[in-house]
Amino acid sequence: MAHPYYPTSLALPLYTPAGWPSHWAYIAFGLALAAVLGAAAVVAYQVRPALGRCERLIFLWFILSATIHLVLEGYYVVYHASLAGRASVLAELWKEYARADSRYLTSDGAVLGIEALTAFVEGPALLGAAYALAVRSPHRHLLQLTISLGQLYGSLVYLFTMWYDDWRYMSPHPYYFYVTFAAMNSPWVIVPVLLMTQSWRALSRAVATITAVRKSA
Repeated sequence: MAHPYYPTSLALPLYTPAGWPSHWAYIAFGLALAAVLGAAAVVAYQVRPALGRCERLIFLWFILSATIHLVLEGYYVVYHASLAGRASVLAELWKEYARADSRYLTSDGAVLGIEALTAFVEGPALLGAAYALAVRSPHRHLLQLTISLGQLYGSLVYLFTMWYDDWRYMSPHPYYFYVTFAAMNSPWVIVPVLLMTQSWRALSRAVATITAVRKSA
């Protein structure tokens, strides 16, 4: 069956076209994410009412990332072999994203490895980081730094593989580069850098304080 993916010679014997316009899948998933974030915001307020605006946003970022990693990317890892023929909301999201990277429909080893680590290592770790932030755990910044480094590394490796293969898995339409690929992946480059910087400074201050106390003892 003919398909809209690149390269055009790509064999997708299980492919079935979307059963509804792709924007409906985006809307459905967006509403689900909004509900999760709304519930998370309520829980954060109940656990720690004095949580500052910046910390609240970081908490919601942890929950948002964990949800996407565990649900959306976890779905891909579990159903990657039959994804092209599936018709669920999550499958339609992946089939639309595959216009920017058709490797998601071919069980590509590099993509599958990155997504498996992201879903089943970073996903649960992000929930741990959210909890650590909410209860003011001393482990918060170590978790935040480690997870953010992992997110940044995974994103850069993924971007490098696309560049190295000369973008041949992507539709030539500018929308799929600037919106589907660049805009959807950039938060997992920008935000981890900001959080790594924050945690680096917090940990450095803590070490400096301990060093000063020991010197004065």
